[in-house]
Amino acid sequence: MLTGAIDHRWLQGILTGFAFAVLGALLAPSANAATPGEEAEAFLQDLAVSGIALLEKGDYTDTERELEFRKIVGRGFALEAIGKFVIGRYWQKMNAEQQAEYQELFSEWLLKTYARQLGGYRGQTLEIVKSMETDSRYNDVIVTTRVVRRDGQPPIKADWRVRKFSNDYKIIDVAVEGASMVGTQRGEFESVIQKVGVTGLIENLRERLAVILANTG
Repeated sequence: MLTGAIDHRWLQGILTGFAFAVLGALLAPSANAATPGEEAEAFLQDLAVSGIALLEKGDYTDTERELEFRKIVGRGFALEAIGKFVIGRYWQKMNAEQQAEYQELFSEWLLKTYARQLGGYRGQTLEIVKSMETDSRYNDVIVTTRVVRRDGQPPIKADWRVRKFSNDYKIIDVAVEGASMVGTQRGEFESVIQKVGVTGLIENLRERLAVILANTG
């Protein structure tokens, strides 16, 4: 069942990683970013500013906070590209209607799950360690960060894979302590599809989203 597959440790990793990103210290290296690496770093810092403002605003209702958070995630993550990647080769085997429904459910599930979890992450700081331009097809940039925690626990390493779409940077993956979000989820989805097919994957995503909606009213 998909419910068991998607409720996995990778999810906690990405939720923690994204929460840390939006709670990060404002450490942009330059006011006028010139290189792709500097631009990618500045992009993550901009998300941090938005996230801090959202979490510290005390007069938001839960609904209002979720709506604002949706804007941040929608701006920061390439949800469509992530959705295509995690379903892998099966994307081409889906008809247009299945593709559209899958993308809608997958994006909504991520957004809802992030919105429910983010509020618990406070008091950490994010330090940008370095950025590295890759020689990949899309010239992605890997931004390495370190999360410093108040409780004295060892810092957490997170590597953010950032890609430029036209004039906008977006996150396409995050690896927390070496575990890739999209890589892990791709393996999970392929396993589910092999058991219940694409239709079963879509149905289970729909059921999982319904559970979240029921619990949040």
